[in-house]
Amino acid sequence: MPILRLSFNIICTLIICLLLIVLITDVIVLWIVIKPRFPFFKLNTVTVNNLNSTTNAELTASFDVTVNSRNPNPTLSISYESLEVVVWFDNHTIASAFVAPPWQEPEREVSVRTRFGVNRKVVPRHVVDGIAAQRASGSVRFGVTLRARVRFWWHGLVCTRVRSFNVGCYPLNVAFPTDGNSSNIGRLIVPADCYVP
Repeated sequence: MPILRLSFNIICTLIICLLLIVLITDVIVLWIVIKPRFPFFKLNTVTVNNLNSTTNAELTASFDVTVNSRNPNPTLSISYESLEVVVWFDNHTIASAFVAPPWQEPEREVSVRTRFGVNRKVVPRHVVDGIAAQRASGSVRFGVTLRARVRFWWHGLVCTRVRSFNVGCYPLNVAFPTDGNSSNIGRLIVPADCYVP
């Protein structure tokens, strides 16, 4: 009897190991065939309110940014671990905010909107002077970087490790009224595609 029990345990262990090897091989082949691709981003709107700078190189502004994201994968969903929107000028970060991470079904678009700002943030003098000079001419060339951490899901069962990437949207021409009597609101002139730098 003990010999029969021992051989039964060995057979069960071998069958389980074989099933695990087949499952792991299937998953590896699946990922090689599917080839997960990062989402595409497009910046639809950027609104800048109350853009103001002081002689002490302090900057005040509020930003309203809407981004569309398209999942190009036909069979993979995307879950965002984090999504950060960073506004910059002349390679200097002005403001940033984390967005509520969306879930993205295969071949679908999602729109994400975030509002954030800075109040009397000290920035380098050349940034304040550059913004003031461009604003006087009617538009300011801001840039937006999206920092994302994502996982790819196959039918909600199998997922990849977290993958990080940055996407840059530049130049963003934000038009401001040139006369001093108009509102202090700047708007993105044309929606912009974003690219992996």
